Amino acid sequence: MNLPFAKTNSPRQRGRIFGVFIGLLCGLFILAGCRTETKQKWLNVFFDGVPDPNATNVLGAAKSNVLITNLVSEARVLQPSLSAMNIHSPYAKRDCTACHESQFSQKMQGKPGEVCFNCHLELKKNLEASKVKHPPVQDGDCKSCHNPHRSPNAKLLNMVGNSLCLTCHDNPLAAGKIKHQAVEAGSCLDCHAPHATNFKGLLKKSLKETCAECHVDLVAKKKFVHQPVGDGDCMECHTPHAGKFNKLLKKPVKETCAECHDEIPAKNAKSIHQPVGDGDCLACHDPHATANKALIKKTAPALCWDCHDNFLEKAKFKHDVVDDCMGCHKAHQSAETSLLAKNILKLCGDCHDDKDLKAVKAHAGNEAKSCVVCHDPHVGKDKFLLKGSAATQLIGKEGAVGK
Repeated sequence: MNLPFAKTNSPRQRGRIFGVFIGLLCGLFILAGCRTETKQKWLNVFFDGVPDPNATNVLGAAKSNVLITNLVSEARVLQPSLSAMNIHSPYAKRDCTACHESQFSQKMQGKPGEVCFNCHLELKKNLEASKVKHPPVQDGDCKSCHNPHRSPNAKLLNMVGNSLCLTCHDNPLAAGKIKHQAVEAGSCLDCHAPHATNFKGLLKKSLKETCAECHVDLVAKKKFVHQPVGDGDCMECHTPHAGKFNKLLKKPVKETCAECHDEIPAKNAKSIHQPVGDGDCLACHDPHATANKALIKKTAPALCWDCHDNFLEKAKFKHDVVDDCMGCHKAHQSAETSLLAKNILKLCGDCHDDKDLKAVKAHAGNEAKSCVVCHDPHVGKDKFLLKGSAATQLIGKEGAVGK
């Protein structure tokens, strides 16, 4: 058999013919390898562990599927899906130049905040009209709270809820063991505006209106209202978030009241009402509003009976003025014993004339003695309110008191 290239002596021609031959041979191998029954055998020549396509339980394939599944699950945990993200409108449209100088530059078109106000016109208008501004907003540092592109949180916030506020502000609930329930259970934005407002402390409303959202019965239709309450200055006495004292007071009750009221009790007081000495002003007074003068919870003597025994219940005779405790006694302190408003002789003399007193034989020679030596100032067994043993010594066993 005579081959075409048998008589060819040119090396170049022989090389071309050999290349064609090798190409044809590789083509045959490839075609054979693409067949289903031979694919796995040919791949195993070059790669180890190629699974048999006809096998019913492929361990390698199973491992691969598990690996892929795990990777997908981890990715979902680490990175929320786009459907769960809140996306800034320009970023969603890939309109980079809405904020940046170009799509290839991170440089913004203006100063911090100015770019945001190009679209958020209502916020800009509100900021310009408000007296109190949140410093990050005023400085144009929108990114301290918001993500400019996308976020899993509403309003493109960097964090959820109070956590965002606490990145700059100290935790207000750490100020004491007594915590304001509204603060503990709610959100900072229940009371505060995040950007700007006309009220101190970035409150959404005035302090009075803010507190009245929950505390609606403090004043109601009461006739007498504590001045700080009427002025809506709740923080004159209370701390808004947390504190060390009951009712969220800034100081103990005694010190709180002493901030505005004269020193009670005075240092030179001879007798002090026990609640006053204990600093328990609220035993008698309502701190906000009441129907009674001087913010007392009840009128005398009902108020006095809260602590003192009611000696009027079983009394046969009573002093005419005994229903008006404050007619003779001081409520807080006195320079006299028993919280008397005056010296006992002067006090009794306000109602009893000297002429009438001298007309009583038993009074002769006893003008300088205290009236309560013989008389009970409140109640007695006869109309003269005489005390048994003392009266007997002065006016005799018959108890005569006439002329």
